[in-house]
Amino acid sequence: MRLLFLCEGDAEHPHGSFSGISHSILNHLRAAGHWARTADVDLYGLRRWLAAAATFTPISRRWSVRYHLGAVPFRLRSRLAARALRRAGADSCDAILQIGATFASYPATRRPVFLYCDSNIRMAERGAESGQSQAAWLEPGELEAVVRREAGVYRNAAGIFAISERLRRSFVEDFGLPSERVHTVYAGPNFPAPVPPVAPRPADRPPTVLFVGVRFERKGGDLLLRAFTRLRERVPGARLRIIGPRALEIRQDGVECLGFLRKDEPSEWARLVEAYREADVFCLPTRYEPFGIVFVEAMAFGLPCVGPAAWAIPEMVVDGETGFLVPPEDPDALADRLVRLLEDPELARRMGAAGRTRAERYFTWPAVIRRMTDVMEGLVAGGSHSRVEEGSC
Repeated sequence: MRLLFLCEGDAEHPHGSFSGISHSILNHLRAAGHWARTADVDLYGLRRWLAAAATFTPISRRWSVRYHLGAVPFRLRSRLAARALRRAGADSCDAILQIGATFASYPATRRPVFLYCDSNIRMAERGAESGQSQAAWLEPGELEAVVRREAGVYRNAAGIFAISERLRRSFVEDFGLPSERVHTVYAGPNFPAPVPPVAPRPADRPPTVLFVGVRFERKGGDLLLRAFTRLRERVPGARLRIIGPRALEIRQDGVECLGFLRKDEPSEWARLVEAYREADVFCLPTRYEPFGIVFVEAMAFGLPCVGPAAWAIPEMVVDGETGFLVPPEDPDALADRLVRLLEDPELARRMGAAGRTRAERYFTWPAVIRRMTDVMEGLVAGGSHSRVEEGSC
C-alpha cells in the first residue's frame, strides 16, 4: 500500500515522536514492503506560541495538558494535517495512518483514515485518581470538550488500532464504536537492534531487581523503594537498579541509579543491555499505564516481570506464568513476589523463558504491522471505508 503517515513529531527519528512508537511503526511498514510518506503536524514557531497563549495557566503541568489536548492546538494541528494531505495529492495514496486523536485529518480527504492509539481520554479519566493521568489536570467542562473532539475523530475513522484489548473495549464501551471497527494490534519493543540472545545470568553478581522508567513517581518508583526495604530484610545482599530518571539520588543500601540511557546511543544501549542481562527480575509497580512497552522489552530479554494487576499489564504479565501481578499500592505483596523470584532462580528462569515466548508471539512489530495491514488492505480493496468516500489523497 501507499500510505500517508501523520503524527506529532518526526517519525523518521528514533525519539522524534510518540516515545519511539511512530518510528518503529514506520520502519516496519517499510520493511514489509509498503510505501509510507511522513508528515509532522506538531506545532513550531508562531503556531506554538499561539497554542501556548491560548492554553496558558500558571500551573505548569496543567498548562502542558491543556496545550496537548486543548481546542486551539487541535485546530492548528488539523490545519497542518490538511496541508500535508494537499501536498500529498500528487501522490496517489491508498490510506492515511494517523497516530492518536489530537488532530483530525478526515475533513481534508476522502481516503480512509486509520488511527493507532495507546489511550483515549476516557481511559485517562479512569486514571485521574492516581494524579498521574492527563485527565487529573482538566476541569469537568474541559474534559468533556476533549471527549467530544476525540469522539469526532474516532467516528470518522475507517478503523482504529488499539495498543491493548483493554483499550479496544474502552472504544466500544465508552465511545459506542462498532466492535468490528476497533482492532487490538498491541506493540513491540522499541529497540535499535534485534534483541540479543538470552544469556545465563552472571553467577558472581548479587540478586538483582531492575526498574526502567523515566517518570519515577508515576511508574511507582517510590513504592518499589518501600518494597525493597522489606525485601532486603529477607535477602540482605539484594540489589535494585534504577534506569530512567535523569537526576535521581537515592541513599539507600543496595540501590543503584544508572540515570537515563538512550537506546540510539551505542555505548548507552550497551549499558542498558548489560543491565537487563544482569537482572533476575523486572519490576514496575506503575500507578498509571495505558500499556507499558517496557514490560514487553523486559520479557524480550527473558526476565520475569512483577507489576500491578491493572490497566493492560495483565495482557503481558500472565500471573504465575510469566511473572506475578500484585494489587496496586501494596508494597508488602510486591516485596513478597520479588523475594519469591530472587530466592528461586529456577522459577525465575522458567517464568522469564515463558515471557520471552509470549513476547515473540504477540509483541513484535512485524506481528503488529501484519495485524494492521490485514485490516487496511481489506478495507482499501473492498472500498468499505465507513463514513469516508473514495477519492484522491
